[in-house]
Amino acid sequence: MQLGWIDFSKTERNKILSVLDLLSESGTLDELGIAPIRDGFANLFFPGTSTIQTRAKYFFLVPYALKELELSNETNPNRFLRALNETEKMCGETLLEINPNENGIIGKRSLQSGKWVKRTPADIYWAGLRKYGIFTGGNISLSEYARASCAIKNQKSNLTKLGNRNDSAEENETDDKNAGNIFKMQFWKMPLYTKEWRENIHMDLTTEEGAFLREQIVSTCPDSMISYILENKMTEVLDLEYFSDLGAIIQKFPKQMQDEYTLALSFSDFLFVARTLYNIIISDGQNVQANDTFEELKEVMAELAEIDIDLIFAKLYIYKVDLKNFIKKLQDCMRNNDVEEMKKAIKAREIMLKGQSRAKTAHPGEFDPNDWIGGGELDYRFNNAKTIIRDIFESEGLIDAES
Repeated sequence: MQLGWIDFSKTERNKILSVLDLLSESGTLDELGIAPIRDGFANLFFPGTSTIQTRAKYFFLVPYALKELELSNETNPNRFLRALNETEKMCGETLLEINPNENGIIGKRSLQSGKWVKRTPADIYWAGLRKYGIFTGGNISLSEYARASCAIKNQKSNLTKLGNRNDSAEENETDDKNAGNIFKMQFWKMPLYTKEWRENIHMDLTTEEGAFLREQIVSTCPDSMISYILENKMTEVLDLEYFSDLGAIIQKFPKQMQDEYTLALSFSDFLFVARTLYNIIISDGQNVQANDTFEELKEVMAELAEIDIDLIFAKLYIYKVDLKNFIKKLQDCMRNNDVEEMKKAIKAREIMLKGQSRAKTAHPGEFDPNDWIGGGELDYRFNNAKTIIRDIFESEGLIDAES
């Protein structure tokens, strides 16, 4: 029997896809339900980013397309969103035509097969546009914005019609003026928009775009790592491959940021023990990589268990009691070198999250023992943020495009 969900609307579908994105980290599933901690640290260091963002240019292509629609005569929200979809597809086709080898074109594979994506650039970048203060209409969804924009235009049209009924020319002017004031409500901080934006679509940021995006990130996320990197032009960050590599230069950051980094890195090391044991469980002890890795980790397991769990949950404003109890249970097991009890805790956690039938730990040996499932060390969206940083630094001439 095949199962699925009824696709009532694009909005509902995007809610489901957004949840799936939150469970995803570089293509791996959050098997043990630690996403609130992972995403909490990621939002602390690199707010406005997500694992499915590709290039900084979409922080402009999306507002350009929406600003164009906002200034159009379209007053139907559904047609507004369909027109947006077509414009975004056009942008993808144009970028693909200019350079088929360009990195980060959203929908590249779909377009090459004559199709288009379900998650459009506007869906992917909407939260970031709000976070960076580029969208200024508050914490509303893309669909809600489309309805609001269309409603304002409808209201202007209605007020104009009512004004034209008046006998006095002076009154006509007053009504039209009021309608115009409503119409001028601003949803965007996008001073670089021009009506000719379609004539120069490319993936690289212009110098003005790079400077604007850097200023927006720095001003709206002043205590974040991405902001500090951009403000201090720390190009050396781009030479680092992993989040853990930041340790080599972490002393260049403010003290509080250093402490937060140490806490996040310690949690990543702590969790890696559980993720390794998870792969031993589901492979029924046949995963050689997991077995070898766990033998090494056992030597330092008690040391890795010394993390301040209460501090992590308080700092990230996480109030999930079940998650906290699970992490503390793992901590106790690691301190006491109780591997069997830790296995039980991991199995119970996954079954609680997924149910007996879907939990992989409830069906050991049914998976390829050579596959590593559930992720490794946490990246906290470092590489996604690095792409945004690189695009901005390139636009400012701080690094070469080929570097």
